[in-house]
Amino acid sequence: LATLNGVIIIDKKSKRLKYTYNIDNGLPHNSIKQILLNGRGEAYIATESDRLYKIVPDSGIVAGAARMTGNYLNKVLSFAQGKNGTIWTATEGNGAFEYADDSVTSIDRTKGLMSNYCYSILADSRNQVWMGHERGFSRYDPASGTMKVFGVDYVHGGACNPQGMFETDDGKIFIGTTEGLIIYDSSKDKKQKIAPFNNINYVSINDVIYPYKPKYSLPYRKRYAIKVGYVGISFSDPEKVYYSTLLENYDSDWTRLSTAREMPYSIGDGKFKYNVISVNEDGLSQDKPASFEISIQTPVWRTWWGILLIFIIGIGIIALIIRERDKSQKKVQAYLEKELDARTSIVMKQKGEIELQNLEITDSINYAKRIQTSILPDIHKLKETFKDAFILFHPRDIVSGDFYWFDKLDNDIFVLVCADSTGHGVPGAFMSMIGSTLLQDIVTRQRISKPSEILTLLDKQIFATLNQNDELGVSNDGMDIVVCEFNTKTNYVRFASAMRPVIIVMDGEPYYIKGNRSSVGGESVIEKYYDDQEYYLNKGDIIYMFSDGLPDQFGGQDGKKMKIARLKKLVETIVNLPMDEQKDLILEYYHQWKGSLEQVDDILIMGVRV
Repeated sequence: LATLNGVIIIDKKSKRLKYTYNIDNGLPHNSIKQILLNGRGEAYIATESDRLYKIVPDSGIVAGAARMTGNYLNKVLSFAQGKNGTIWTATEGNGAFEYADDSVTSIDRTKGLMSNYCYSILADSRNQVWMGHERGFSRYDPASGTMKVFGVDYVHGGACNPQGMFETDDGKIFIGTTEGLIIYDSSKDKKQKIAPFNNINYVSINDVIYPYKPKYSLPYRKRYAIKVGYVGISFSDPEKVYYSTLLENYDSDWTRLSTAREMPYSIGDGKFKYNVISVNEDGLSQDKPASFEISIQTPVWRTWWGILLIFIIGIGIIALIIRERDKSQKKVQAYLEKELDARTSIVMKQKGEIELQNLEITDSINYAKRIQTSILPDIHKLKETFKDAFILFHPRDIVSGDFYWFDKLDNDIFVLVCADSTGHGVPGAFMSMIGSTLLQDIVTRQRISKPSEILTLLDKQIFATLNQNDELGVSNDGMDIVVCEFNTKTNYVRFASAMRPVIIVMDGEPYYIKGNRSSVGGESVIEKYYDDQEYYLNKGDIIYMFSDGLPDQFGGQDGKKMKIARLKKLVETIVNLPMDEQKDLILEYYHQWKGSLEQVDDILIMGVRV
């Protein structure tokens, strides 16, 4: 049931209310004008909406995807369904709409409809669509696109009643109006048997009107504005003639039928053929369209012989340019060869001198490496005191700024040093030799073993050694260093650190211990202070000392720094292994981490198990 409060469905068997559809459950409006049931049990709803709504028993309310647009809000008043399943809708103010395969086509006054106010609609058995208006009715042929209008004379000034159209079994059309019933019998309809004559009145070229002739030849121009005036001569009803045009080599297909009698074009060079055909409201037309040809000359540079000429001239110019360039290049090549021979002899002479200098420098650095290596203490002396220990020493260049130093005092005291001098290579090597020499004097000769005192004396002596000549400027060179004192009898350990941390493993648990925030040496602008940190270790505990070379190494998938956190995790995984195996695993991890990247600094890491 179509009501003012939505759609009501009643069960025929039980005669009870089964369901109600309104704006609360999906309808766009509660005022329902008509319901159309299709063969699948679906119901199309006539109401105020911009698209077609239907009720599907199993799915509820479904809205069509295509929109019905017009000058007013769509008020669907009536429905009709054609033999091919097409749904036709009549609206109040927007004409009629054809709904097929979820696409919508508008039928309005621009297509010959008598009025955009359609109160009833019918799709008859011959696929003709009838639409009732205020003072007449229209018949639309979807196949030909023609429209026939039945005006005031047919309805005697009356108006078509809403939904007042019906087709009988023998094909008669009943149309209810306010002035009575109209019966249309197609068998008694006198159709036009003479098609309108196709006629072209004039051809306008760039706003100049020329009389019609079969062919027009025009000189080349970038664009021509062409306008064609035509008319279909029909003596019975000259106003009800429709036209379709086709400009060959421009249009892809014939235009839709229209009452327009003029068609403008904007065309360039080429050959075109214009065709026009006229159709009356009964769909009659002549077999042969009216036509004429337009030929616009192609410019010289686009003709085949023009293109060939341009190609030949281009080849000639290119050949001439290549010839002149070859001459110039030969002159330049001869000059360059002469200059090259002269410069080559000079370069070869300089190359020999540079190679000799490089050899001398390399020999000097290698000799410096032997001196530096000889100054470093023997690792075997470390293992005489600590059976399980390692030193991983990996300079970036031939010589290193990182260095280690150790010595045994009395019977139970052992001093172990891990140092990272300013710079690397030759400058760092100088600092490492100065540091080793000063440590030898402080620890071995002066018999000082307290780490904080060693760092304090070392700081003063490096500053005095490097800055004794004020005329050459003040030096900021120094070193980051850890000094560790072991009592091998009691396993007592104390250490002092200048800018370097220490990792101590006690009872299998690693601890990261930071040092003082002052380097040794450099420009003494403030009073420096180094304190001692003391621990009693158990047998099997380990102490690790290292420079910043390994944590600062770039590598991994993202090319980032290794950092202390990864080194701590590495220590946690290898802490239970013998020290020599730990050294091999650290070195293997370093090479995997670095990959193909360059080593950025000297690397020194020391491990001692008490």
